[in-house]
Amino acid sequence: MVGEGKLLKCKICGSVLEKLVQGPETANCDDLEELTPKYDGEGSQKHVPILERDGDNVIIKVGEITHPMEVEHQICFIELIDEDVTYRKTLKPGEEPKAVFKVETDINKLKTREYCNVHGLWEA
Repeated sequence: MVGEGKLLKCKICGSVLEKLVQGPETANCDDLEELTPKYDGEGSQKHVPILERDGDNVIIKVGEITHPMEVEHQICFIELIDEDVTYRKTLKPGEEPKAVFKVETDINKLKTREYCNVHGLWEA
């Protein structure tokens, strides 16, 4: 069973979906696979989200090394998760892989994730 808030990728078309509500146990979603976030390893320098605080703002930058933002290889979105509230910024080719959200929660209690259309889901 895939829990709410999990991301799923269609094996056929590559679309990424977020599961918001658990359906009946008999539902057949064979063409969807749950995305497992990566935290380190090969490619982490360009993918692991980095959180910083600037006053009331939380800044999320993708990677220690700037990630490409081209149609063929890009960060599609960045999310900040504060318990049951999720903030999301959708990115386009040419944009800086960065998001800023006004959140007062202690930065150590926040989770962030981003999705690269080539290398998948990354989390910090």
